Amino acid sequence: MTRPRLGPILLALALTLQATWYILLLVTYIRIPGDVKGADFSAFYTAGRIAASGHYSLLYDIPTQVKIQESIWGMPLQADEILPFNHPPLLVPVLQIICTNNYILSYLRWLTLLACFVAAAGFLLDRLLKSQQWKSAERALFITAFMLFYPTFISVLKGQDSALLLLGGMLWFYGMLREKDPLAGLGLAMLVIRPQIALLLSIPFIFNRRRVWWWFCGGSLALSIYSFLLVGVRGSQDFIRLLFQNAGGQSAGMNPNAMFNFVGMALRIFPHTEIGFIQNLAWALYLVAIIGLSILWGRVRNLQLWHLVLAASLSLFIAPHLHYHDLSFLLLPILGVSLIVARNQPAGSRFLLLILPVSCSLALLFADLWDPARFILPYLLMLILPVLSWFYTTHPPAQEVPTL
Repeated sequence: MTRPRLGPILLALALTLQATWYILLLVTYIRIPGDVKGADFSAFYTAGRIAASGHYSLLYDIPTQVKIQESIWGMPLQADEILPFNHPPLLVPVLQIICTNNYILSYLRWLTLLACFVAAAGFLLDRLLKSQQWKSAERALFITAFMLFYPTFISVLKGQDSALLLLGGMLWFYGMLREKDPLAGLGLAMLVIRPQIALLLSIPFIFNRRRVWWWFCGGSLALSIYSFLLVGVRGSQDFIRLLFQNAGGQSAGMNPNAMFNFVGMALRIFPHTEIGFIQNLAWALYLVAIIGLSILWGRVRNLQLWHLVLAASLSLFIAPHLHYHDLSFLLLPILGVSLIVARNQPAGSRFLLLILPVSCSLALLFADLWDPARFILPYLLMLILPVLSWFYTTHPPAQEVPTL
């Protein structure tokens, strides 16, 4: 009788300590003005202030962005010294409201909104686990571990919009598992904030569950029209120009050597290799990955959960541009493995599955503090999670794993 009770208590204690550590980090971060000013939020603040001036067409104009960020630092800056806003303008009307002259308060408002996105993803997870007959205590602990995932916290702390990426991915997973293709397609459409991930995940659905593809197209088209109406012709041209610069690793703040994808790995292993060659190779692998997933999707009658785990993990490694904050997307493969294993767990013992998200989160936290492991562990997870999902699907201990 002791073991089943001791396990959840220890896991709850670990989550409590993790949450406490996050609060201390947040307070420390806010108290050091240089940290907040240099955070990724500065790019979003820049977009919000440009929008507040009524000049949406200048949203991606670098000289205009320089002027805004000079006001943040109170000193002259060069174009290569700023962190440019290079995201689709989907949230800019909200940023226009959130971002005022008070930079710190604007930052805290933005963090609150990002936390709401993470909470919305947690709500979808609760609905999903409830449909899988998870008990209330198991759901509560798993959702807490889900929302306290270390890369997600870092993305929120820095003011990045990866929380919206996570919400879109969670909607995609929920729609696939609940056989609601419109929701799955719209979830993929939300991923257009990272177009390279959205395209890789959506194109294979042309060959299986095609309704997901059409709903993705419809949602993406609506968001594209909305974005064009916001920024106009000039803003669209500037945005496309920035995207090409990002693809080549030429924009300020890109730092390809610090990425957690194939590009970053190749540059760290072969530091003297021409970056243009590695970028071209990365795009070739990107196309190969799309073709490979499309063939796999087309050859199976019913997609299984391990297919989604594979696609989500591959999208991170193959994506031409990926920094630490987007590793929050690893929560989807972690969730997929947990759900596959949970289907063969006796009732009342699913709290053991919390070991996976909690251990991954803590491992990433410690790896982030220890340079030798910082660039190794994320790649291991991208490899191990799909392998685990495939193994537990093809070698179930009791019953066959249902298809989606």
